[in-house]
Amino acid sequence: MESIRMIALDLDGTLLASDHETLSQQNRTALEKASARGIEIVVATGRSVSAIAPQVMELPFLRYFITGNGSTVTLRNGTPTYQRLIPAEIARPLVEHLTAEGGYLTQLYANGRMFISQKDWDLGHSTQLMPHHLRALALGPHGIVPDLLDCLKEQGGEAEKINIPYIEAEQKEALCQWVQQRFSGKLRAVSSLPWNLELNHADACKGGALLALCEQLKISPEACIAFGDADNDIEMLQAAGVGVAMGNAGPTVKASADMVTLTNDESGVAAALGCLLGLEY
Repeated sequence: MESIRMIALDLDGTLLASDHETLSQQNRTALEKASARGIEIVVATGRSVSAIAPQVMELPFLRYFITGNGSTVTLRNGTPTYQRLIPAEIARPLVEHLTAEGGYLTQLYANGRMFISQKDWDLGHSTQLMPHHLRALALGPHGIVPDLLDCLKEQGGEAEKINIPYIEAEQKEALCQWVQQRFSGKLRAVSSLPWNLELNHADACKGGALLALCEQLKISPEACIAFGDADNDIEMLQAAGVGVAMGNAGPTVKASADMVTLTNDESGVAAALGCLLGLEY
């Protein structure tokens, strides 16, 4: 195996415990020791930068963040170094359909932030949102907005990702069919959780973003270890020299990986790094 120079980590269901917030001491120690060896540690998440768990952002060695399912690679200060955004001519009719015609609870990701309409918030949908979503929406004055279409325009018209959380299986299937008919080949639909649907630019994926970052840093993809548990991680696991699926991952994800580790609640990241790099944690 080529000497490892980068570790790319999904967050929810992977690095973090099932509460979507806790970074175990075992995982923290393993990453600290890997960083001390000069290995680049990279977060690769479907979240926006503003929604990354505080315990993760506290890690001082993190320099690069793959966010929005690979739509963006940013520096710690939020400066993008790579982007594959949903263009305005697609984002606007898509948001219009979801909010007006479809009536779906819709989250807009743009410029490193996540937005939700005041209408959805007032209807009580916010009580279903995970704590990290609530915190992200509460940051600054623009997380909860009067109108999502107006917000999209104010943010420049392009979107990093559009997320439809808490969608029933039949609704998801119908919406995927509508997206395919209306925007054939122009959007990518993935799920990081069984009950959500995430829409990105057709070329946005964690694997593509990882390859772009490797090129920027002059690191061979073969020198990377990638960890993930969900469908939106598959391309990243396949792009890396070593793809590691979590024990809690589904069968398709496990089949795409080179090895399977313990679950996220069992500090599976630390366990795999212990085996692959000989790290004590």
